[in-house]
Amino acid sequence: MAEKRICGSGGWFGYYGWFNGPSIGKYFAYYGKSSDCFLVTLKDGKKYLLGCEDPQEIVEFINKLL
Repeated sequence: MAEKRICGSGGWFGYYGWFNGPSIGKYFAYYGKSSDCFLVTLKDGKKYLLGCEDPQEIVEFINKLL
């Protein structure tokens, strides 16, 4: 089963909006390339899939702050 777009853009100028996937459930996405993404889950359960040039560096930085 593939990701479902609830409301947003599915590739036109990137991917942004609300999506629902079988592995992570409902989330908000804002990225260009799926290989350059990282997932942030807040304490309230909201999920955000974000993209940048070096996602591993961002993840390491966030983990240091936690």
